[in-house]
Amino acid sequence: LGNDPADVGLDILLKAGKTKNLEVKTEIPADGFREWWEKQVLAVPHGSAPNLRTNQSLGHCIYAPSIRRALAAGVKEDASCIYCVGVSEDTSAPSARAGTAGCKLPESVFGGMKTHTFAVAGDHDGVGSVQTLLSTVRRRGPNWRDQEEAYAEYELTETAEDLLGFLPPREQADFKKTINSVLEVFRAFEPEVSSPYSGQSLVGAEGRSQLLTLAALRPARKNLLIPRGVGLPDDIIRVALLAEMSPLKELPVHLHLLSAGQAGKLRVADPLKSFLRVVEHRLGWKVCWHDDYDKLAATVRESEYPPYFFCTKDKHVLPLNLLTAVAENCGYVYEGLPTDALSLFRWLTATQAWTVACTEGQVQEAQAELQKLWKEAGLRAESHEAPEVVKPVGRPDVGGGFGASPFDGLGGDDKDWGELSDDDGGSSDDEPEVKKAGEDKPKATDASGDKATAAKVAGGD
Repeated sequence: LGNDPADVGLDILLKAGKTKNLEVKTEIPADGFREWWEKQVLAVPHGSAPNLRTNQSLGHCIYAPSIRRALAAGVKEDASCIYCVGVSEDTSAPSARAGTAGCKLPESVFGGMKTHTFAVAGDHDGVGSVQTLLSTVRRRGPNWRDQEEAYAEYELTETAEDLLGFLPPREQADFKKTINSVLEVFRAFEPEVSSPYSGQSLVGAEGRSQLLTLAALRPARKNLLIPRGVGLPDDIIRVALLAEMSPLKELPVHLHLLSAGQAGKLRVADPLKSFLRVVEHRLGWKVCWHDDYDKLAATVRESEYPPYFFCTKDKHVLPLNLLTAVAENCGYVYEGLPTDALSLFRWLTATQAWTVACTEGQVQEAQAELQKLWKEAGLRAESHEAPEVVKPVGRPDVGGGFGASPFDGLGGDDKDWGELSDDDGGSSDDEPEVKKAGEDKPKATDASGDKATAAKVAGGD
């Protein structure tokens, strides 16, 4: 196939040394397509779409009559790196090439997750991704300067206000500040379109393909577990709040509950019952009931995406069968939930590289389409209002603190030493005045003296 360049019935980009090994399939193999180095083509009837999943693919190339159509199809895929090409219907016009060859770091965030190259689902510390770069960064611990730092305050949505009420009252104000900090991290690392860089050679013309990449932030596919006999953990409430306030277009969370084989609404009681009603109806969470851990392990093994469990308490006490099922499906079990904004950002996001290969004349179009698709496919439908910057009122300096001047009591002026002279006749602090015995007593009057005068002297008049 493709050996005859004069065959105009086939639109195939020929490259020496590869077309002879090209294999055409009319159906998906029984064991599925694997991301190795096979050169395969899946042929489908004209007008239909291939039923091909890309959640096991590291790179996925899409050719379409326009950049817009290629990107619209690409952002729906699960591969780590999406390469999109708009091929003109004019066969005489030059066309760009796409693929890993020619891509470079950090523009193209090449690489899979720490556990496996198995979909952009979480744990996605690819080479050059922001999650990898922040893996060694932590916010400093509590400090007295925290009371003086300005911070952004976002308005909570109505659903977030309701969810916040499930937390203990003493923790609500602190976690609201944590949400504000997480949203500020999102704003600081807002994805931007890279500058054009050269890729593979053009088809039908001299020169190189121009590549533009947007390292899109994608939400992690989250699983939560509530064992039998456990109420509503605070960490699960925090995950619900972070998902509701996330600036990304979030995916439904899978909440797994172990029941005792009961049926109906009596399986849970408040506050868990009310919480489930909120997350199911407003956030679209999927609540899954399991009779025991074996049933849960079977569900994990059949899941389409790697199962990432968050907020797990005491992972070592979970049954080995469940832990093995999670590992076999390339997932991971995280204990607890971080408290700092940077770690929360890393845990709850992944990176997917959207790359457009184009000619030099299509660079501006590619930039505009990438920015437009990011707003449409990457961000939530209703964006948050701009935050209010709150600057705490500084405490008055009462002296003795860090940076205090020893002469603050003199109005801060330590230049005029003349003010410290002894010309006023006052005594020194180091030399206290010694009064003679009887000095303050009134003088005694003689027998003929006026007793009223003696009384005035005694009164200090």
